[in-house]
Amino acid sequence: MPPPAVRVGLLGCGVVATGFLRLLRERERLIRESVGAPLIVTRVAVRDPAKRRGADLSGVALEADPVAVAAATDVDLLIELAGGEAVFDALRTALERGVPVVTANKHLLSLRGEELERLAAASGTTIRYEASAGGGIPVLQALEHGLRTERFQLLVAILNGTTNYILSTMERDGRDFAEALDAARKLGFAESDPTLDLTGADTAEKLSILVRRAFRVSVPHASIPTEGIIGMEQEDLRQADRFGYTVKLLGIALRHSDGLDLRVHPAFIPKRYLLASVRDEFNGVYLRGEATGSMLFYGKGAGALPTAQAVLGDAVAAAREIVGGVRYPRAAPEAEPGKRLPLDEVRTKYYLRLIVEDRPGVLAQVAGCLGGSRVSVAQMFQAEGIRGEASITMLTHDARDRDVRDAVKGIAGLPAVRKAPRAVRIFDL
Repeated sequence: MPPPAVRVGLLGCGVVATGFLRLLRERERLIRESVGAPLIVTRVAVRDPAKRRGADLSGVALEADPVAVAAATDVDLLIELAGGEAVFDALRTALERGVPVVTANKHLLSLRGEELERLAAASGTTIRYEASAGGGIPVLQALEHGLRTERFQLLVAILNGTTNYILSTMERDGRDFAEALDAARKLGFAESDPTLDLTGADTAEKLSILVRRAFRVSVPHASIPTEGIIGMEQEDLRQADRFGYTVKLLGIALRHSDGLDLRVHPAFIPKRYLLASVRDEFNGVYLRGEATGSMLFYGKGAGALPTAQAVLGDAVAAAREIVGGVRYPRAAPEAEPGKRLPLDEVRTKYYLRLIVEDRPGVLAQVAGCLGGSRVSVAQMFQAEGIRGEASITMLTHDARDRDVRDAVKGIAGLPAVRKAPRAVRIFDL
């Protein structure tokens, strides 16, 4: 007989956890029909059990120790929404007991995801983490099930709602970077400290998770070359529009014969691309497979309820297996060899913008730096500035990334250059 209820231990009671509890209450009948039993939260771990909460936790045991919740005999399913590395011991405790885990902890998964999956496999249970990359977009479920045997050639994604909102606002409303960031904060799309978003670190963590599922390669997020959008100026977006591009912060995974090209950086992308229409706080994940061809997953990448829905979806799937007595083979999936293509050897096009003295011979000096590094120019636009300055915008042909960066370094050292050059990669495959 099925159990009378699936008992849930919850770690954390912040914004997403409160949203999860709300959905659990509002959709009780649908959950019961889908699972065959209700989901009942029996224990919650919080830092301060005496603090008042925004959710109704009457009848629920509150504890300060997450490991105690994971080890409790009245917990059949552990849901972790506390975040950070400190909860690892609690997740390990649950998995070693054979208790399935649902988590949204992108940071922990990007650091120790492979280890957690091996712990789950060793106990014949599962760890699910749909909400860790892409918020409410069910891309990880698709990769795990319908697309599990596909061989992907390309994954390129917009994975951070904060930076996407900032860039969209700069482009649409003509605001500068600081104004757009302030607007994102006021709307709740940016944290009080948005450093992880703006530097690209958040996108790198999510890319690491997606790559492990799509390419079966375990990649520490710290090993992914990462650049953020700090320093992006309104003029860069205007020039992108002039040449038929828009600007996005991308997470890229591209399979080459020489290895897997992984990187995170802002990029000019053609307006004809589907990803170019992913705006504001939305996320998009574009995939190209050998059998399936091209596909785009699109939706809200953040927010309490979209993320909570992804958590609930994982919880319902795990609960159905508990009720059905499903156990998994005790063997972790094998990762493919993780040969990498160094960023230095990646061939790409670049957008360059220079502010230089408006006098004869300067363009020849710039051309000398480019030619000396084997970088050729495909298009160029020059506009007169003020106070004897000129603005030069260039689009290069394909060149090695290292060569373009060397050329930019040489240009920056020219006496006639008034401001550090802007250099943004172009993604156009």
